[in-house]
Amino acid sequence: MRGYPPALSDARVAEQCPSCASFRLEYEFRNVFGRISRCADCTLLFRDDVEPPAVVAQVDYSARVADRLEHLCSSIGCSPSNVLAVLPPGAAFPAGRTDVIAADQLLAHGSPNPPYDAIVCVDAIDRVADPAALLAAIHAALAPGASASFSVASVSSSAARYAGGSWSGFRTAATTFFGVDTLQSTLVRAGFRDPKFYTDGRIRPGSIRVRSIAWFLTTFGLRPAAMRLQRSAGLLDESMTAVATRGEAILRHRLSVIVPIYNERATFRVLMDRLIAKEIEGVDIQIILVESNSTDGSRDDVLAYAAHPRVTVVLQDRPAGKGNAVRAGLARATGDIVMFQDADLEYEIDDYDDLVKPIRAYQRNFVIGSRHSRKGSAWKIRDFNDAPLLSQVFNFGHVVFLGLLNGIYGQSLDDPFSMFKVFRRDCLAGLAFECDRFDFDFEIVIKLLRKGYRPTEIPVNYHSRSIAEGKKVTMLRDPLTWLAALARFRTSRLYPHDS
Repeated sequence: MRGYPPALSDARVAEQCPSCASFRLEYEFRNVFGRISRCADCTLLFRDDVEPPAVVAQVDYSARVADRLEHLCSSIGCSPSNVLAVLPPGAAFPAGRTDVIAADQLLAHGSPNPPYDAIVCVDAIDRVADPAALLAAIHAALAPGASASFSVASVSSSAARYAGGSWSGFRTAATTFFGVDTLQSTLVRAGFRDPKFYTDGRIRPGSIRVRSIAWFLTTFGLRPAAMRLQRSAGLLDESMTAVATRGEAILRHRLSVIVPIYNERATFRVLMDRLIAKEIEGVDIQIILVESNSTDGSRDDVLAYAAHPRVTVVLQDRPAGKGNAVRAGLARATGDIVMFQDADLEYEIDDYDDLVKPIRAYQRNFVIGSRHSRKGSAWKIRDFNDAPLLSQVFNFGHVVFLGLLNGIYGQSLDDPFSMFKVFRRDCLAGLAFECDRFDFDFEIVIKLLRKGYRPTEIPVNYHSRSIAEGKKVTMLRDPLTWLAALARFRTSRLYPHDS
């Protein structure tokens, strides 16, 4: 490789994160190619030399462009006719192709023949000094509603996780090191919507079978054998591809609050008075009430709010479970941010501001309002005044299922089962949900984790209620559905509608 950076004392050090514009930067380490810093807010890793060294990529991109174009066609279900390939500065252009441009040329002169039906960007947005500027140029070159594919070396890949600071991606011409969360935030900020993420391993056929065997080996302490198996099958992924649609930049945020309702008359009007009165500066609020044909008169109370400009009412013919109601609400959500809210007053609306803040700042895509924390003294134990023994059973179950989810999916979460789940609606792109009961809480967390999102947990207030007070979880049926969800969604197809 050529073009080592100047001495650290001669380099001009960046002052802001290139993704979220935060000033809270932390030095991570330095290698022969430069100094690498981390944004304390959005976690992006990047070289903080403002003008990175020009390292010429001696790679023939013919095969990679063809592979990514084929994958893009498979993802969007059609074959676009007018396609542009964007390659890193200094790359060798694929032979015989005229619809190719280097990233620096695109930035300097614009695209030669816009608008394009699709753009394939390979190893480019992470190898320029200003990824946002390149994304803006690609956005301008795309036709409205057209799709683009972005391939980068992924710092959240299995290869990067295994190698740590010695990862080969840190020894390339890359200036920015994206993971799923940081790439999505950067794409959405640039006006791209509904991204689907693929590692190289997810693109290859047969990957589910091999990864399932590797997971089994890892579970029984045979991690080296699992790594060898995945490496031999080409599944120890190094790169990541995002397929996103050209949309518009978000000028004002809109929060969709989904409230499933079944026999909640005792608390519903109190909740609604608080929800109607809730204001978040710079955010419009949509309240989606999904009423499941209650037997206590809750439907009459819901219909009383139907004319309110903030409220969208969904009426179901019969109760089919909390998950079914939430899925019905998701189908009506118009906000770029989505939140779940129970109607029983266990959770406080005053916590909304803190929960949406990191998403609005493009620092996180998925937030969980945590009732419990193992890192301090914030364990808000379920304490049922009318059933103290039952409360201990619920707490024991929480610990058991928490350990299972963290162990199976390699996480260290404190409260993934909290009702307060807040996420960018674009996170759901490509996903399909099927659970109707409380196992939906498991399904949505698992599928977002498998897509690559890493939630941040923010402490919230919590006031537990017992079964006698209206809690609807059953002691026998629901735990069985949770166990089934933990097992089934570990290896199920993540994007069922891809061709």
